[in-house]
Amino acid sequence: MSAVEELKARLQLPPVTQIGFVVWDVDKAVEYYSSMLGMGPWTVYEFVPDQYWLWGEPSHLKLKMAKAMSGYIEFELIQPLEGKSLHQEFLENHGEGVQHLGFNVPDYDDTFDRFVKAGFEPAMRAETYVETYKGHLKACYFDTRRVTGIAFEIMWRSWSQDS
Repeated sequence: MSAVEELKARLQLPPVTQIGFVVWDVDKAVEYYSSMLGMGPWTVYEFVPDQYWLWGEPSHLKLKMAKAMSGYIEFELIQPLEGKSLHQEFLENHGEGVQHLGFNVPDYDDTFDRFVKAGFEPAMRAETYVETYKGHLKACYFDTRRVTGIAFEIMWRSWSQDS
């Protein structure tokens, strides 16, 4: 079994459900993806989590986000507005682009534990009520970049992804 296959078996991840793009300006990115690729409709909102940790330390975060579905995949555009985050770091070091892959998981705590046991550090975590979707979110970005080249985000949401 290859190292990648072994890791996949240890993490027991469902299929990718989200591709996260970090952008300088969400409104311009929505316009571009709508006109060039016909994507949409988009849900655009500001995200300020009730609880947020960066590298294990409580912190503050404010993002402008836009989401649209393409089949079963959610395209997420993220513009950092306030606070330190992996998103801001990515923009400063790489410019705009694909920053993470997201996975909706049925058991957040169990999946979180599997990532930690596999040696991945929780980089960013948030727990909050998301008014836009009228539901709760638990999310964690793991620093999987050394193995996968991209961050992985696990999330549990009390609302349907199709919302």
